[in-house]
Amino acid sequence: MKTIKLEVDDSIFDRFKGFLEILPKNKVKIKEIYDDSHIDFVEKEEQKDIENILTEKNCHVVSHSKLVKL
Repeated sequence: MKTIKLEVDDSIFDRFKGFLEILPKNKVKIKEIYDDSHIDFVEKEEQKDIENILTEKNCHVVSHSKLVKL
């Protein structure tokens, strides 16, 4: 069996999927993959605020620990 990757526009996705479903079930395996990598975790303004905070010297807390032998 061979594998292909297709990018199908949302406007025709359902029609395209319907076309694939008429093919023999034992000859074609359909696996729909949802890609949400284009969705931001935070808004752009919030991201800028975070980056500004991280550039400040006092925002980082350094902690040290000691190993004590008993």
